[in-house]
Amino acid sequence: MSVRSGPHPPYPPLPQAGEGGDVDRSPSPARRGRGLGGGGLLALLLLALLVSGCKEADRLAGVAPRLLSTGGGTELRPELAPESARPPGAMPPELPADGFEFEPIGTDQDGRRQFHVHILEGGSPYLVATQKLTPLFQVDGKGPVEYVTDAYFASNPGRTPRSIQPDDEFVLTLPPDAFVVRWQEERTGDLGRPTRLHEYVSDRGDRLRFYLSDRYPILYELEPAASPGVVTVQFHPDLAYLLGAGRLDPIELARLAYRVDNPDMRQVANIRQLAAAVKPGQSISTVVDRTRTYLDPIREAMSHASTIERVPYPGRSQLTRGIFTLDQGKPFVAIEDALGTRTEISDLPPGQVFRIEYGWDGIVRVAYITGDDDGRGRRDPYGLRENERWAALYAQYVGSDRAPVAWGPGEPSDLESFPTARDPNRRVQDGERSFDYLLPGRAMLLTFRPIRLRADTRAEAELRDILRDLRDRYRDDISDGLTLLGSFLH
Repeated sequence: MSVRSGPHPPYPPLPQAGEGGDVDRSPSPARRGRGLGGGGLLALLLLALLVSGCKEADRLAGVAPRLLSTGGGTELRPELAPESARPPGAMPPELPADGFEFEPIGTDQDGRRQFHVHILEGGSPYLVATQKLTPLFQVDGKGPVEYVTDAYFASNPGRTPRSIQPDDEFVLTLPPDAFVVRWQEERTGDLGRPTRLHEYVSDRGDRLRFYLSDRYPILYELEPAASPGVVTVQFHPDLAYLLGAGRLDPIELARLAYRVDNPDMRQVANIRQLAAAVKPGQSISTVVDRTRTYLDPIREAMSHASTIERVPYPGRSQLTRGIFTLDQGKPFVAIEDALGTRTEISDLPPGQVFRIEYGWDGIVRVAYITGDDDGRGRRDPYGLRENERWAALYAQYVGSDRAPVAWGPGEPSDLESFPTARDPNRRVQDGERSFDYLLPGRAMLLTFRPIRLRADTRAEAELRDILRDLRDRYRDDISDGLTLLGSFLH
């Protein structure tokens, strides 16, 4: 959600439809050949077996490439296509003009739109302005009535306001992005409270909702046809007063801005940031995405889980698990979440994991609320890594050789839409805030990347069996060879 502050423009342009700590960058055990004697030993064994014609050569040749390979991603599914936007609504019928004829005649040399206006009985420039332009129109400091009236008198210099006649004509030149009204209606809507509003639809399909109720926190909303569902919300200059006087709270404001009954944690966090920034008498604007119900992808996804269950592990009983199948098109194998339908993470106890995401790519993301121990520097980042439990979950719901069984250290980062958990008074030498110094009661994200797959452990077990067979079968030959080698050395 982007935010603009300051005096709102008479007619804003149409909106266009987004630190981590130290990371262990050492190679994984599989890449270093740790515990396997390195690539040289494998090559020596393979050469010896080939010379001897041993049948174990074929088995070892099949295992070695898997152990010596440099690995790669652990992608278990194809990349998801982006979600499509909500389809635009049908254009309403064009309202007939009352008191004039209004016809487009193209553009001038500067690309400005031009319209031929023919005044009829009872018509006037005022009617043209109020029926074809909106209250937001302003060009060169002129509002809609003044601008249209000046265009009329420029073409009819002999007229006065009292001598306007039927069959008078003039050309109305408008900016290229002007909102030219096709349809309009004033009505009372139920937006959590009875609210009077005037809605306009332009000849291009843009929609403007101008709110008329006193002390309503939103002044207007502008939804361009090019990005349906992506709305510029201009708040009323009295917003700071309404919030400060307790007549409005950020959760209610989030309901109005996002048009949801129960906003998610990101929607509320965005509105809280906006509420903290607004100043008395200032009209501040923001762009909200209404193409989906929630901004929080976890809240959105949990309603589509194929299975919902409690997490039956000590220390994780606060979490509810949602399971997803590959054909659902979600990026998660599973989600474990403690937030549910709560609107704010401040409702949860500090010093606790409140969300774990298990990606099809094997990456596990852990969302955590810092507590007093984190503020005192007692946090153990490795304490949030659960190799055994995570591996069991992937084995149960993925079950292939590409399922991860071990993860590297957590990579800390800020949680989107929320203030950083890093202490602003403690910085490292380059001036950046460090995740080594945390504030209690803040949200942070730890990303754990897989470093070992189920296929790796299977290949290593197979290699151990091969080496054990070699040792038992050629024990005497190896002993004799070592004795002979010792006699040459002495």
